[in-house]
Amino acid sequence: MYPGFLVLVAFAVTMLVWNGALSFTSFPGFGQAKWVGVKNYNSLLDNPDFWESLLHSTFYIIPMALIPTALAVFGAVAIFDAFRGRLARSFFPWVRGAFYLPQVIPIAIAGTIWGWMLSRDGLLNQILRGLGAVNPTTNWLATPISALVSVSLFMVWLQFGFSFVIFLAGLSRLDPATVEAASLDGANWWQRFCFIALPSLRPEVIVVLIITAIAGFKVFAPVVYLTMGGPRGSTASVSSFAIDSFFGGGSIGRGSAATTLLAIAIGVVAVVIAVLFVRVTRRDGGLSGDGS
Repeated sequence: MYPGFLVLVAFAVTMLVWNGALSFTSFPGFGQAKWVGVKNYNSLLDNPDFWESLLHSTFYIIPMALIPTALAVFGAVAIFDAFRGRLARSFFPWVRGAFYLPQVIPIAIAGTIWGWMLSRDGLLNQILRGLGAVNPTTNWLATPISALVSVSLFMVWLQFGFSFVIFLAGLSRLDPATVEAASLDGANWWQRFCFIALPSLRPEVIVVLIITAIAGFKVFAPVVYLTMGGPRGSTASVSSFAIDSFFGGGSIGRGSAATTLLAIAIGVVAVVIAVLFVRVTRRDGGLSGDGS
């Protein structure tokens, strides 16, 4: 394990250092790289498109992390509470497989399907026609607001299954006798959720939020395969902005500067989430929620 881990770390660190070095150069992708200092960073800070993409990347933490995590916690606890015992052992594998399916489907295929569903003659407009809507011919990916909402819904659908499976697995260590005793004492579902299930899931919530928040901040594939960052950059992320700089703008240095700033921001987001949850768990008496 250790040799493979060391190779992975060495590769990641090497690429990070190399990318950081390129961010201080003017390099079109061929020929000699020219040292330009912080010119690329100054160019980014003066570029409104970069700030817009950074705003979008920050916003994408909501549909990639916060909403799926909240929905998955409620969903996992509801399923766990409704199906316990022998039925759970036969039912849970099917539930996990069904909800995890979006993670298995290649993102290019999923993006193509969603693109058709949201197109002018797609499934959504067909459903609206069936419900009696008057001539629904909207291309939901053609206007800035509807495109941003559509991409956000796509991310929620994509990410929910991952969080759900993690939380359902975390609930497996919950003692059914504790839940049963709480029910016999008159605790309703909401009380069992707040004081038994949710505290037991704190370790999973921390891990899931860190992973999905990072995924949201550096999101690339869902944006590219659904909208290509359009229309007019209204859904572009920092990652898609960097790729456009790499290949579309012919500026490796500017793209490297964008990804370097993104890496720093990701580190800050991860540290902030970890510190906040460590403080919460210490205040409440530990990760297990039982005061031990």
